[in-house]
Amino acid sequence: MRVIVFVDGQNLYRQAKRAWRAGDGASSPYSWPSYDVEKLAKALAERTPDRRLAEIRFYTGVPKRSASPRWYDFWSNKIRFLRSKGVYVYRGRVNSGRQEKGVDVSLALDLVMAAYERRFDVAIIVSQDSDFGPAVQAAKRIAESQGRFLIFESAFPVGSGTSSRQGIDGTKWIPIDKAAYDACLDPTDYRRKPSEA
Repeated sequence: MRVIVFVDGQNLYRQAKRAWRAGDGASSPYSWPSYDVEKLAKALAERTPDRRLAEIRFYTGVPKRSASPRWYDFWSNKIRFLRSKGVYVYRGRVNSGRQEKGVDVSLALDLVMAAYERRFDVAIIVSQDSDFGPAVQAAKRIAESQGRFLIFESAFPVGSGTSSRQGIDGTKWIPIDKAAYDACLDPTDYRRKPSEA
């Protein structure tokens, strides 16, 4: 079965930080987006033996350099690396109120289009964002009209600080515990510019 993993980068970061109660200290791997997108996608896809990871799609907002040089550099460097590994990346923006723009809509549209184009049998959305529920329902209706059955899962960090253990409506909920997350940490410090590495 072909699997596409759709990663909501900011949602994953915030949920991991909350789940394991990380402060803003740089020493905690949960206080910044320390996850390895490829390792995590592969681990999620391969939980079931008959599945094959076909595609990884990553979505995140990036603030302007003038608003947050540190986070601009971090995301620019991480995105550059992901693209070099063949990961599809949607780079949205973060407005002055620290809200992402275009990210959720892009992920939702890509999910629906991938269903229409018959590119997957299983979609794993790494997010708890309930806004993706309607897109899942639309993708299911498309698959039904094509005479196909698709599997939808939402995966998200769960720990002592987790406020909700509910995933996206219409999906099977897959908790990511601390041990599974820790097995997918990326040792690279993208907070540095390439010239400083």
